[in-house]
Amino acid sequence: MKDLIKTIAIGLSFSLAACQSSLETPYKDYVQRMARVVALTPVQTINGHQLAYPRQREWSVASEPNIKRKTLSLLKFLSLDDCELRYVIARRNSALGKVASHSQRLHYQLDFLQHAPACIATLTAQGKTATATQLTAVMNEKKQQLPVFIWKGSLGEKEFRQFWQTSYLDADYPANTGTGLITALEQINGWVDQWLSGDYTNDVSAYENSLSVIRAGDGGALSRALSIQNDHLSQANTLLINKSLIQQRLCPNGLQSGQAEVFQNVVTKFWIHDLQLRSADLSRRYFDLIYLVEALEKRLADGEPRAYLDWRQQRNKLFEQWLGAPKAHSLRISSVYKHCDITLAKQ
Repeated sequence: MKDLIKTIAIGLSFSLAACQSSLETPYKDYVQRMARVVALTPVQTINGHQLAYPRQREWSVASEPNIKRKTLSLLKFLSLDDCELRYVIARRNSALGKVASHSQRLHYQLDFLQHAPACIATLTAQGKTATATQLTAVMNEKKQQLPVFIWKGSLGEKEFRQFWQTSYLDADYPANTGTGLITALEQINGWVDQWLSGDYTNDVSAYENSLSVIRAGDGGALSRALSIQNDHLSQANTLLINKSLIQQRLCPNGLQSGQAEVFQNVVTKFWIHDLQLRSADLSRRYFDLIYLVEALEKRLADGEPRAYLDWRQQRNKLFEQWLGAPKAHSLRISSVYKHCDITLAKQ
């Protein structure tokens, strides 16, 4: 029993160590240097702004209208002898079709919509007007529900869930990211535009490949990096709030002290020439990446569940706050410079 407890404890230690990020190191160093300048102990902040991604079961059919789905009876299905649609329906009702993922089911819906018009024309020509009418009703319902089908087969899939999971961040993030993820998101946006405009041609293999690229993407890493930056800059701002203390340390009696020069050096070397550049890289990654995610979300807004809408709105508010952290910190530094009449000449 003791050996088991020891093994679990060691495992947890490794897990906690893996959650730490080397990206935090320069921020922690910067805060410590600021703390020494003003002779304060930095207050440790706990990040309470984690993105709690909804559970899979919350991706319900709540966004779909409460209507009984129109279906073709077995006898009507057997009458589709001369239609390619017969094979599409057969694939959907096969053993593999019944356990298919939502992304694979999406392609069934697209194939149905692609082949239904020709089948309706054939049935009408054969005088099977009742079946043609019923098939037309099924097709129209699927068109109406297409945003739901696409949402479930894209944003609602496990690949996007994994995309938003946090992961280890090295010190080079986001410089270590490539263009593959951007290309995959652009491809899916293009396909969605095509399908919503009425062109239902699709390539299952290419679509699944794009999803696999998205699965390994850095949505969670980006949100964590921005959160880390926000927390540490907020911590640094707290050190610079007390004007009387700032005056006592940097400019007593209106005269700049030696600490004022130290403050200048810390700001120049560690903020302007390092962390501020990192901040710009994070902002660029945000606008390159999240722009495409939000474009897809906007296209599929009619098909998203309420749980995802709530989460998306919470996420956007947090991103807005996090992205504003560097500017807020620069303004705080400027107020200190102005208060003590410190020039920017050395920068």
